[in-house]
Amino acid sequence: MRLLHAELRKFNRPLFWFATLGFALFAVVLAVGGASNAKQYAQLAPVPSCSALHLPANLSCAEAQRTAKARDAETHPARFAAAVHTAEQLNPLGGGAQSAGLMASLPGVLVVSLLAGGHVGGEWSGHTIKSLLTQCGWRRRVLAAKAASLWLASVGVMAAGWAALAVAGPLAVHWDGLPAAHQSLASALEHSSGQFARALLVLALFAEVGVLASVLTRSAIGTLGTCAGVFVGVLATASLQGLGRWTPATWVQDWMGFGVGRASITALPDNFWSRFIAATGAEPSHLVTRLEAGALAGLTVACAWGASTVFRRSDVTG
Repeated sequence: MRLLHAELRKFNRPLFWFATLGFALFAVVLAVGGASNAKQYAQLAPVPSCSALHLPANLSCAEAQRTAKARDAETHPARFAAAVHTAEQLNPLGGGAQSAGLMASLPGVLVVSLLAGGHVGGEWSGHTIKSLLTQCGWRRRVLAAKAASLWLASVGVMAAGWAALAVAGPLAVHWDGLPAAHQSLASALEHSSGQFARALLVLALFAEVGVLASVLTRSAIGTLGTCAGVFVGVLATASLQGLGRWTPATWVQDWMGFGVGRASITALPDNFWSRFIAATGAEPSHLVTRLEAGALAGLTVACAWGASTVFRRSDVTG
């Protein structure tokens, strides 16, 4: 525990605070934009003028206007429901699901990669790994403390995003005059806490991949580039016909319950992951989802074992 505490204290540096602030600001900007989009969804579109329809002011124009008005009235209930859903995403308790979805997708990959590069890869760039191991010769224990502290720091960033959305979300809803949310506070808290808990496993995988990349590349820049390449490659592989179901990207998507196809394109995106994956097949069952969660956990353990094996044999005297 003393070693873990020492590693956590190392996060009191500008890189961590800027990453946390950057993620929180990104979540807030996304919330403001989503609320603005939802405001347009909730409103009835104005009847287009004849000039806008490129028609003369006669019966043809009147008929076209009636058609446009009827089409808008037909789609308005669905758009209004989307606006209500956005308001639910932005209530103080619902913001946790939003923050968890962002951290369990590409924004989280970037944050964890940056932190891994500075916290683990930077030990070689700063030539401090040798001094660290002279104080504690148990390499596996050192690496475990770094992985655990990286995971805890990532969870802290996710919590900071929730806190920022808890403040900014209701303000954005009020500013844009969105319709009242139908979801109860208890239901919102249950959903957010569930997503938050699910994201813990995904962040553990991100952290272990970051640690493995760090011990392989021995540099902060190498860690960031390797992590980005790995996850972009995983997302690209998930789009291949017949192979997507067996890739970690699809496991993350199913485990987090991210929408697929058009369901992933909303006024306020709850992730930046599933829109890069082709929507194929039926929705997975609870058993399949649990098996995929087990596969994610197994992959996390495999990355931890690989990082430990490489680190144990590494020459840190140079």
